[in-house]
Amino acid sequence: MRPAPLTTIKGGINRLRVKGGAQADTLYDLLNGYVTESGTVRVRPGSSRDAELDSQTRGLCAFGGELHTFCHKSVAIPDGYVLNIIVHPDPPDADYGYAYGSSDVPIKTIHFAEPFLGGLYVVAEFEDGATYHFWLQPGVSWQASTQYKTGDLVQPTVPNGLLYVATRFGDPNPPWQADEPRYDGVGDAYAQSVVEPTTYNGYYYVCVETQGPNPRSALTEPVWPTFDGGTVIERTDTGLAPETTIDSVPPPPAGSSPVTPVDPVVVENPFDRYDLTSSNFLNRIIKGVQP
Repeated sequence: MRPAPLTTIKGGINRLRVKGGAQADTLYDLLNGYVTESGTVRVRPGSSRDAELDSQTRGLCAFGGELHTFCHKSVAIPDGYVLNIIVHPDPPDADYGYAYGSSDVPIKTIHFAEPFLGGLYVVAEFEDGATYHFWLQPGVSWQASTQYKTGDLVQPTVPNGLLYVATRFGDPNPPWQADEPRYDGVGDAYAQSVVEPTTYNGYYYVCVETQGPNPRSALTEPVWPTFDGGTVIERTDTGLAPETTIDSVPPPPAGSSPVTPVDPVVVENPFDRYDLTSSNFLNRIIKGVQP
């Protein structure tokens, strides 16, 4: 095929063949170019190469002012790009290895990646043919001397494709129960009572003060404070001691009217009380009613 200069195009793209062969002022097809209003042909501007990503990565989308790509394991990523590690949740057989944040099952293709509820919703197909849906929740950058609660999501200051979830250390403390003994640790008989709410809120509570001979938890779970050092008062109305009676009343002051005798004063033992805090427990004192 001999080359033909494209000088002035009069007919645009025309695929109707006429007798005599191709005409120099019409086009049959045009790739990566366009015809101007004056009839000249210009090369269409293309995208410039910004960076070359690892060949194991798949997909590219914009989110949060950054460009995100996806891979089944940690690979080097140039500056200005964010790596999201997506691991096959159910490797097909024992021939595939699996480690935290890494898998031997590569991603074949990314079918969908768009923002959804503050995170990236991604549909990934793996090389074994399985397709899974992922919601990549956002996390905050790690900060020193910061208190993180259970379930908080944190990422390294230099992202590595992984998100870290705050979890608790050790076993949980006993859950709160109604009408249970409470001990403030005073003396050597019993250790301090330590409990957690029936619905975990990230705090445990230590009994720091009790009053009465038989301090116990209330029949209704209290509203727990959710800050360090917060104190909650539990109240109980059990464990009354036998009644105490006073057989006489003081005589009236001199010159006053005579006083009609009344029944003896009955004083009930104060209700047990104690003080619970994100460490404390206190119960009210109920005094007997004087006639």
